Amino acid sequence: MTKSQAIRRAAIVFALLGLGTLAVVGRLVQLQILEHEEWAALAQAIQEDIIEIPQKRGTIYDRQGRPLACDVPAYSIALDNYHMTKPELLVRLLHEELGMSLTEAQDKVYRESYFTWIARQVDKDNGERLKELAQELGIKGLLFFATWKRAYPEGRLAPEILGVVGVDGYGLEGLELKYDDRLRGRPSRYHVLRGRDGRVYDLWIEDPGAPGTDLHLTLDADFQRICEEKIDARLANDLTKFEASRGFALIMDPRTGAVLALAQTPRYNPEAPNPDLLHSWAVTDVFEPGSTFKALVGLAALDQGVVTPEETFSGDSPILVAGVPIRNAENKSYGTVNFRYAIVKSVNTVLIQVAQRLGKELTYEYLSRMGFGKPTGIELPGEAPGILKPPEEWSQLDLAVASFGQGVAVTGVQLGAAFCALANGGMLFRPRLVLGAPEPRARVASSEACATMRRLLRDAVDLVNGTGHQADVPGFDIAGKSGTGQKAIPGQGYSQRYCIGAMAAFFPWEAPEYLVLVVYDDINAYSPHRWGGTTAGPTVKWIVKALEAQGLLHPYKETTALGRSG
Repeated sequence: MTKSQAIRRAAIVFALLGLGTLAVVGRLVQLQILEHEEWAALAQAIQEDIIEIPQKRGTIYDRQGRPLACDVPAYSIALDNYHMTKPELLVRLLHEELGMSLTEAQDKVYRESYFTWIARQVDKDNGERLKELAQELGIKGLLFFATWKRAYPEGRLAPEILGVVGVDGYGLEGLELKYDDRLRGRPSRYHVLRGRDGRVYDLWIEDPGAPGTDLHLTLDADFQRICEEKIDARLANDLTKFEASRGFALIMDPRTGAVLALAQTPRYNPEAPNPDLLHSWAVTDVFEPGSTFKALVGLAALDQGVVTPEETFSGDSPILVAGVPIRNAENKSYGTVNFRYAIVKSVNTVLIQVAQRLGKELTYEYLSRMGFGKPTGIELPGEAPGILKPPEEWSQLDLAVASFGQGVAVTGVQLGAAFCALANGGMLFRPRLVLGAPEPRARVASSEACATMRRLLRDAVDLVNGTGHQADVPGFDIAGKSGTGQKAIPGQGYSQRYCIGAMAAFFPWEAPEYLVLVVYDDINAYSPHRWGGTTAGPTVKWIVKALEAQGLLHPYKETTALGRSG
């Protein structure tokens, strides 16, 4: 080889080496500078995990400061499947200690994964025992994270109000959902570090998180428990009489709008969960209120001065409105009666005449002012606004049937709030489940008109021929109005088979401190016991008597009814 050839070959080698070096440097620049974030993220994804564990959730208290829902210590348990030992023993351990089926335990244990959740929110004692047994048996790979689970010191009261919390610590229904951000706090963040072989080498808390904030309610655990017991008993013991499918009971303080109890039957059972029962149908569902509306339309008429208690009307049945005959219950004719008697005996044809005097616009104005046709703002998700058509869409027939609660649809809390306004002298308050200052919304009528209607409603309960007399409790001066509403079926008109029975009552009638509303749904329309006074009325009485028996109420001096008629 000549000298020139050697030099040329050396130049080529150096050039190739230079190009190789440049390629390596370029690749390093690409990997370490241009694509650094992408590769770092990939490495972190392979080698590191962030696991969030819920922090202690805020406690929900009743108005007496008793915890209704609170967090207690628990464990969330996971498994590093690739590095566990003794899988056969682990399967048996999970089956025996956590109650898993063998199939479920095998599925979790033999899964190909570096991280598998075994169980969430395991009782602390059970978790500690599982940890000890795993150590004794030489089982490795289980990971234990200290966490919390929901407990109910007063029993499972008001599940449709409180709601539930999922295994990830998020509220799913009710107040747990509505106030989730407040109750949940900030979760703890655990950092898991693995080696190249996937083995967990380190585990530390990156963020300790922060506990949630407590929530204080207007609900009273004693009131709630009594309401639940009494509506359950009524439905169970008298099922053959009126065959209702469900019911609710609401107790409010008419002076503030505070909800002291809101119970329903049937209720959510965590042992046989039905998500349809995880909402209060007194808030989310609407119904036609029936004759309970006579007290409210009558209040509007008294406030406008278009009727007086002693003014007389024809109570004959039927009455023709736009050529359509409208009848009293059981088509009974009463002859000439006064307005007082029409309220006591719930005479449809008289209330129609009163509503006609009031007119479409004023009737709508008062009903709207009372809160119908719009949400009340109660602190529960899914509240229905009800149905109240604008007056320009009303016919004379619409006005007539609205006087006895047909053609309009309300929620239980709307009806309760409106009766609270009647009871307290005319101020509509927002129904509240969370402690705070009362929130007045509107004046619905004068205090004088409210006092007059309260007197009439006392007669409706106090007199033995009043439609609400089965709600009476001696010593408590209860006033109220019963109602039996036809059951509207969407797209099908009115059901011939089912109806609604309701009783709205308050006491003592002169200066009410409590409002009790009971409603039953899907009552057998052919039953002789279908009326609101005979279905919901006795439940009101049972609730009041139970509250009295437990020393939760104070009896009031019985007053003498003035100017009774009928």
